[in-house]
Amino acid sequence: MNLTVELLRVLGSPFEPTTFSTDQDKLVELSRISAGNRMLFFYLHKIGPKNLGELVGLYKNEQTSYIRTNDAIARASKILTDANIEHAFFKTIRPYTSTTVDLDILIFGGDGDHIKSVKVMKNAGYKLVTHGPRSTTLLDKEANVGIDLYSEVAVSFITYMDKTTLSPCVATTKLPNGEHVKILQPEADLSCIIAHSIIKEQMYTLSEYYTFIHYLKQMNINNFLQIVKQNNITSAARTHASITALLHKAAYRTMPEELQRIVESLGEENLETTRLIRNDFETPHKYHPITVAKSLLEITKGRKSRNSMVMQIYHMLNPNFTKKFLKDLLQHIKRETY
Repeated sequence: MNLTVELLRVLGSPFEPTTFSTDQDKLVELSRISAGNRMLFFYLHKIGPKNLGELVGLYKNEQTSYIRTNDAIARASKILTDANIEHAFFKTIRPYTSTTVDLDILIFGGDGDHIKSVKVMKNAGYKLVTHGPRSTTLLDKEANVGIDLYSEVAVSFITYMDKTTLSPCVATTKLPNGEHVKILQPEADLSCIIAHSIIKEQMYTLSEYYTFIHYLKQMNINNFLQIVKQNNITSAARTHASITALLHKAAYRTMPEELQRIVESLGEENLETTRLIRNDFETPHKYHPITVAKSLLEITKGRKSRNSMVMQIYHMLNPNFTKKFLKDLLQHIKRETY
């Protein structure tokens, strides 16, 4: 059996609880697939420490990281809230048990709000790591986790989600440590994750599959489709939904009704599903350049995205900027996961 499909059957889904079991050797093998798909702790947590055998030490390490990450989220949130900075975590707090290597925070308002957010974080003891065109990275030394403060949802100068469409979609969630923080509602968060997957990372991982599947239980489908349309990411959402549907059908022979509605509304994308089948469902799955190009072309329908691309082209007249941009792009193309 294909390892990706076997992993999905072991983990189950909110729509198809698993009754599947596997031996110890296969558990170790599937843990490697989970790690490559950025969902190791979800896998280990789902299996349970009593059943992990030699993997129990790895589970404890991931559990420690999980606790530290939630504390880091709460600390950053309190600092920004106390400074009256409107913000929301996005692409960070998944609808399943997960760890992360960095925290993504969208700062609403203008450039002044972003500058203020960086200042208050530095004053609170966070170490400045780097400035980007649309984001600033700091380090939480206590949790050893990076914090990315975004002035726009962008890669380099290219804005691929308009934050003015996301600002009405802020909600509050309770962390496992009891603290409350601001996040994007499922419809908005999933939209950002989909666009990020194709335009920024150019790769589909099972962490995104499970985010999509779990969010289906929580979100309003019409609101999701509206955000997709507002941000001109129909092509990206169509591709992502088609892959997610294919994997769910391959594992369980069924498709959730909510996912069916999305696929029917957006249409099916055959290029990536055909490639995934041809590659024996191996994940992470790298998107074809045509898929990435179509998504980039579509977002130019939005004025903010179109203007940001003009800004990107202008800055690429600078040889030093272009050299770094192309170096990062090459690393994206070569890597097996992110």
